[in-house]
Amino acid sequence: MFDKTYKLLAFFSKTGVLTGRKKLQKMVHLLQRKGVSFDMDYAYHHYGPYSADLQAEVQELVDQDFLIEEMKDNTYQYYMTDKGTEFLEILKETKKDAFSVPNDLMVLLMDESSPFLEVVSTYAYLLDNGYTDEDAIAKLKELKPKLECHWEDAIAFYKEKYN
Repeated sequence: MFDKTYKLLAFFSKTGVLTGRKKLQKMVHLLQRKGVSFDMDYAYHHYGPYSADLQAEVQELVDQDFLIEEMKDNTYQYYMTDKGTEFLEILKETKKDAFSVPNDLMVLLMDESSPFLEVVSTYAYLLDNGYTDEDAIAKLKELKPKLECHWEDAIAFYKEKYN
């Protein structure tokens, strides 16, 4: 019980202010791809992998006043409330299995732009769905022509951090 709440609060406790729904979606997808078990199902959507489960869980956190979601400059921002921090501490005491989010990867992902993460996440999603490296790159270029400026660096990032 409260597994997803615990994991997401642990995630948000490390992000500070997280800017952008797309960035949130891509960061959780890429952390999950690295083995962090958020247990979110992803399907391909307009901006790449998207989890309706994650959006619903985040809305629950907002509804319970554990998380603030506010619009600033046409972008959503997320940060934990004191109530969320207190509940995370209670959950940490009751959970037998430790859950951790790798700090080094979190820092790297937080420093990247949403479009960059969109390309990395889409490439990872294609590989996870049976595309060969060559086919994934071709499909990525077909799906994300407007993000061409990120293709090379995003693929290199993925290969360095995920292989």
